[in-house]
Amino acid sequence: MNELPSNLLTSSTQNSHGRKETGDLGERLAEKFLITKGYSTLARNYRIPGGEIDIVAKKGAIIVFVEVKTRRGSNFGEAFEAIDRRKKQKLLRAIRHYLEENGRRPWRCDLIAIDLLAAQIRHFKNIFLI
Repeated sequence: MNELPSNLLTSSTQNSHGRKETGDLGERLAEKFLITKGYSTLARNYRIPGGEIDIVAKKGAIIVFVEVKTRRGSNFGEAFEAIDRRKKQKLLRAIRHYLEENGRRPWRCDLIAIDLLAAQIRHFKNIFLI
């Protein structure tokens, strides 16, 4: 578990209240976090009918599809609990579509869980194996 660096936390952390704003903030924080870990962003909010990938990134030769879950505390459970079988199926559908469009390569799907209240970020790698 990592603490969110204070330079990633801005006044917008305190000011955005809606679900969409929280999600957008989380995706921006996750992207910055990934960049600090040596990833490069290929796409954000890759959408197809019936599925979406929050961030498509690359590290080395591996394409990393990233689901971002942002919470303002633990009232709605842990972020990883939101990745159920149905969500994984939607992710897999979008991943297959992306790979068909952009060429098949080694890939994995990760989860970045952000708790804004605790200023913490957790990176779960290869969630299809969890």
